[in-house]
Amino acid sequence: MDRRVRRIIEELDLESHHHVLVSELARRVGLGASRLEHLFKFHTKTTIRDFVRERRLARAAELLATSEERISSISARIGFTHIANFNHAFKKHFGIAPRAYRDRTRDNEVSTLHQEKAEQTKL
Repeated sequence: MDRRVRRIIEELDLESHHHVLVSELARRVGLGASRLEHLFKFHTKTTIRDFVRERRLARAAELLATSEERISSISARIGFTHIANFNHAFKKHFGIAPRAYRDRTRDNEVSTLHQEKAEQTKL
């Protein structure tokens, strides 16, 4: 992979919750914006915008599953300024609304705990 694309991925991972301009990223690695977008898509098979959105949504899913933080707070924390946009993007990406995702992961945790407990009592 091109070293400049690797550097941009590293920076995006660190700044994924902030709004980032492609022109600013390109300047950081000494490229024009369209050249960076082309190189990025060639090496990652996705656009910079989609890459950032997927990273944000993955982080949101992790927070939904592991914290009690309000969904609106998670949305703001990962860089969505409007909860409706977050809900729409999350549902489009995961096929389920954020609240339902949280409920389902909790149900799965409870189910797993019950299975482990049942296996322990069999022993």
